Amino acid sequence: MLLPHLARQTEHCAVRHVEHRAQLEAAILEQPAGTRLLAFCTAVIVPGSLLARLPGPSYNIHPGPPEFPGRHPESWGAYDGARAFGATLHEMAPRVDEGAIVDVIRFTPPEGAGQLEFGLSAFRAALELVVRWAPRLTGDDTPLPHTDLHWSGRKTTHAQLEAMCRVTPDIDAAEFERRRRSFAEPGGSRMTLVLHGREFHYTAPETPPKPET
Repeated sequence: MLLPHLARQTEHCAVRHVEHRAQLEAAILEQPAGTRLLAFCTAVIVPGSLLARLPGPSYNIHPGPPEFPGRHPESWGAYDGARAFGATLHEMAPRVDEGAIVDVIRFTPPEGAGQLEFGLSAFRAALELVVRWAPRLTGDDTPLPHTDLHWSGRKTTHAQLEAMCRVTPDIDAAEFERRRRSFAEPGGSRMTLVLHGREFHYTAPETPPKPET
């Protein structure tokens, strides 16, 4: 969906999709001149040496607001009970989620929202950023304007998320539910418990069928 939309913006722009770092390196080394990199909701880290080969700024759409830099922002937003969330378009820098911010789209999550609600809403905001900036990204090789917004909060890692998913037998019910809602909603459970030398994995219960009316 994104590639055709970007390609329709101008007849002078050829859009190429890559998923892995090896594909990215090959594409940049093959034809760096005139290339603009747009990363969309990806965990692939682009090294500064590759960014330096491109003629102008590269851009990333981060599925979280500037207050939630790093990995899995949707889970940390749910865990913190964030009352405002969103997606961020920013210049890429050698260090992840530190480049100048171009635009942010925000929304208000429902009370008690979990990782799935945060993630899906942030993805919709990320799509909206692509639509909003597609003409400039594809039809104009000048850098996008900066806002006066800045990154804040702690930059989270995958290791920190894994640590939150390893619960202990003494965890209370409220904290267990908070972590379950934030890190182990249906379809993505990671929670484990080590008891007497054995590891147990939490499995989300299936949603019961709705009664017929």
